Amino acid sequence: MKRLCQGVAVVVLILFVVSCAPKYMIQQEPMQKPSEGKAIVNFLRPSSFGKAMQVSIWDNDKMIGMTTGKMSFQYECDPGKHLFIAWSEYKSPVEAELLPDRIYYIVLRVRMGWWRGRVHQVPVNPHHELWSDVLTWQKTLPNYVPDPAAIAPVEAKAHPKIIKYLQEYHTEIAGTKHVLYLRPEDGVPME
Repeated sequence: MKRLCQGVAVVVLILFVVSCAPKYMIQQEPMQKPSEGKAIVNFLRPSSFGKAMQVSIWDNDKMIGMTTGKMSFQYECDPGKHLFIAWSEYKSPVEAELLPDRIYYIVLRVRMGWWRGRVHQVPVNPHHELWSDVLTWQKTLPNYVPDPAAIAPVEAKAHPKIIKYLQEYHTEIAGTKHVLYLRPEDGVPME
């Protein structure tokens, strides 16, 4: 029994070490402002809790990034309405309406779930209690961008699941307490 427990511990440790690197993302200096007429959404995952757990982030049915603990990534997109979905054991939706030439922030918090960590998206604006922390995290967390060649096969494999979830979202989840909102005025304007 002792050998079995030691063997399991070694396997878990190896999986943990191997999965810590965000292999679908490439480290890059953060953009300071969006391209003209675009918006930037910063996704910040400051905690090391559940660090190895990879969470996919979607804009409707398009995978826009994957996170592990202690990292951030930026998503430059067209202004307008978006549905951001953080996907792990739990799906966390944020309905967003973005204005051009603004930067928005979403903090990803991980809590223990039944089998693995559950991620929750927290939209943050300059009046939110986490605002000063967000400004610090933006400067201290390494920033990543998706590696298109690495993400494409993962997105293709998961695409049927996100389509099924989107159908469920529009019939059962939209408008409930499970949805948070990122409003146009939550963005920081760029001069």
